[in-house]
Amino acid sequence: MIIGNVGLDSSSRVAFQSHAHADHFVSGETIFATKATKFLSHLRKGGFYRTVEFGEEFYIGDFRARLYPAGHMLGSSGIKLWLENGTLFYTGDTKWFKLRTAEKSRFPRADFLVIEATFGIPSFTFPSPREAEKKLIAFVEEALDRGKRPVLYVNQTGKAQEVMKVLDVHGYTVKPSGRMLKVARVYSKFGIDFGNISRNGDVVLRSYRSPEVGNSLSPWELTVSGFGELKLSNHADFWELMKIVERVRPERVFTVYGFAREFARALRGLGYEATAISPNSVLRLP
Repeated sequence: MIIGNVGLDSSSRVAFQSHAHADHFVSGETIFATKATKFLSHLRKGGFYRTVEFGEEFYIGDFRARLYPAGHMLGSSGIKLWLENGTLFYTGDTKWFKLRTAEKSRFPRADFLVIEATFGIPSFTFPSPREAEKKLIAFVEEALDRGKRPVLYVNQTGKAQEVMKVLDVHGYTVKPSGRMLKVARVYSKFGIDFGNISRNGDVVLRSYRSPEVGNSLSPWELTVSGFGELKLSNHADFWELMKIVERVRPERVFTVYGFAREFARALRGLGYEATAISPNSVLRLP
């Protein structure tokens, strides 16, 4: 999305990148992001990043700005912009509840809100992260008790490290993929360590994009995702998104990604002025 001369998770001469997942990678002469996002992004892409700390005021293009933790993964951030006609907060992918490997999210008051709506319909209601952890550990324990080696399919950047940390806390070793290990090394630079990595780990972690996932999973294989069997999600569900809107208290809401139209319709039913937009929109505010 472009506003003024600035790209928000969109490529532009001056751009903001909310986090280090490939579908949010941007290009530009200068890319503003957190230091963790820069390091994680550089595992897969180049680019000149200007790093910004959470809470630090800076200028991006013509706008005064500040970053806030988004809670989606290590280093993920939302951005608040001071415009001529009010303030705007862009969440990027976000999470209301605290995860073990991401900073606790914060949501400032703003006149305009641009919010991701990946899971923006009421049927997406996730357990809290701690409740999902209990289900994960129960699955692992049952598999090991039966002499089976559990296999978890996870996103290799962010979700894999969250699952690795959960298993570490509960005393289980893991065998991750090579890419997961590279990402974990970056996490360790920011104080998130994993003492449970082993070539013969109790639990095997694989990318959920692996070809095996297209086949029928055995009883000892599990997909960990908001769209999978175990919903330990690093995205906000419908009700978390509602809490975020209530916290920001915007005069106008723009929804983007996923179920953007449906979420905007739900917000209008609650009295908000809400519009669904494309991620590639040029946003013009009244």
